[in-house]
Amino acid sequence: MAITETIKSGGRILQLGTYRLISIDTSKEFNKIPIAEVKLYDGSVAKQEFKTLDNNAFLPGSKMEIFLKKEGELDTEEKVFEGIVVNQELERSASRSILTIELFDTSLKMTALRNSNVYKNKTDKEIIKNLVEKHKLKAGRIENTVSRHAQMIQYYVTDWDFMLSRAEANGQLVVANDGEIEVFQPKIQKPVLTLEFGMNLYDFDLKFNGQDQNKNVTAVGWDIKKQALTKPLKGKEYKLGGTNDKMSQITAAIETESSELVHPVSLDPTELQSWSNAQIMKSRLSLIQGAIKIEGKGNIKVGQTIELLRVSHFSGKHIISGVRQVYDKIEGWCTYLQIGMEATWFSSNKDVIATQAAGLLPGVNGLQVGIVKGYKEDLDHHFFVLLNIPAFYQSGVSSEVYAKYTSLDAGANHGMFFPPAIGDEVIVGFLNDDPRQAIIIGSMYSKTKNKLPSAITNNNKHSGIFTKSNYQLFFDEEKEKITLSTADKDNTNENKICIDHNQKQINLEDAHGNKIELNKNGITITSIKDCQIKTAGNFNIEAKGTIKIKGKKVDLL
Repeated sequence: MAITETIKSGGRILQLGTYRLISIDTSKEFNKIPIAEVKLYDGSVAKQEFKTLDNNAFLPGSKMEIFLKKEGELDTEEKVFEGIVVNQELERSASRSILTIELFDTSLKMTALRNSNVYKNKTDKEIIKNLVEKHKLKAGRIENTVSRHAQMIQYYVTDWDFMLSRAEANGQLVVANDGEIEVFQPKIQKPVLTLEFGMNLYDFDLKFNGQDQNKNVTAVGWDIKKQALTKPLKGKEYKLGGTNDKMSQITAAIETESSELVHPVSLDPTELQSWSNAQIMKSRLSLIQGAIKIEGKGNIKVGQTIELLRVSHFSGKHIISGVRQVYDKIEGWCTYLQIGMEATWFSSNKDVIATQAAGLLPGVNGLQVGIVKGYKEDLDHHFFVLLNIPAFYQSGVSSEVYAKYTSLDAGANHGMFFPPAIGDEVIVGFLNDDPRQAIIIGSMYSKTKNKLPSAITNNNKHSGIFTKSNYQLFFDEEKEKITLSTADKDNTNENKICIDHNQKQINLEDAHGNKIELNKNGITITSIKDCQIKTAGNFNIEAKGTIKIKGKKVDLL
């Protein structure tokens, strides 16, 4: 059967004599930007010209539409693609020139830049719709989502990738088609096409995938109020035509009857439930995968249902996850239908997250150990600590780097300043995984060199601040005492203030033995030598009882 193509550029139909078509290849899938490839003959050596290129119909940025029609059949012209020209390739061999035009759906705009945003009190449906409209795309069917987020954060990721990740978390898939975005959970519907082996089904490649199946999936989060993991929420079964009855046999054989998803942070139960539901859906969609080749058919859409008959346990109703239209001037027009999809989560793709260290240099993974070697203040008045980082070691080359010091509290003329001492072992992190941007985030004790200043017990009742000069602020919750003290290194000549909650008293004592005691009996001052009280103003002594003054000699002046 003869096939006629119609190509429009900027809304204008290109006349058949203005180009020489070789082939058209279009592809549309769940969670992917639709793409089309058009191959044309172009170039004349004799005339030294490229006629198709020169007429500017296929210029990058041009909006194009592609239609295919079976001649002899009324009203069969179908639009198989609409998009913009993005890439061109001109290939010349000894006998011919081939011009390849690559088109993308206009939803490609959502992949252009990485963005960050904070969404307050929004559902995922509202967020997704906002992203679609932001790029002036048409928002088609966007199904409701349950959770309303106090805050949802998009961090340095494209709007397309963020949209897909949020849709996936709700058990939904994204379909882009001719500048329109739809987001929904695919469901088995009335088949748009029935294919029977030996009748209209001959060419196919189908795979039964049991390894990604779980009979049950539960999701667990963290309960802040109870300080414990939440109750597991079981995923809702996702029904596909004729395949779910095989789950028990498969999962029992490979011992994957139950799977638990754990995200130990505070999540709304509705979000956990959507998560477990989504995992079930992805698992079931991966059970039967494959491609089916049929005669060219332009009105089949991603998300629709087809039915297979007489193909053993591959028989049943299946959701179309991808449609590829291939038209060759010699071979004719055929359509490839994809069913099923991989169970992997979209967000696990390595290119979703930005490259370490912004791609300026290879990044550093995880936290590292550092040994303090010294200090430095640079010309911009930043305080740096010189570290030896073993992970950076190379034979014969110094591994010393400068790291910024961090504190529990730091600000203009205020904060807590306890810089690590030379020889201390510290933990080092790296801003945005950039090995040049080291920061000290904590210090560690060791059994021998950096010993603990106080013993640790199971009830952990002792804590405090201890300096190298033996200054201490010691909290003893076992005896209910707080002690502030200074002492020589051998704990002699101690000055201290002790607040004793258990005995309901406060004691002050210096290194010489002079004491002041405040308790239920009153105040007692003990001096080992002369005791003098001097004041520039009045000094009053008042008591409701008797005042006693006792001494070897008492002078009243």
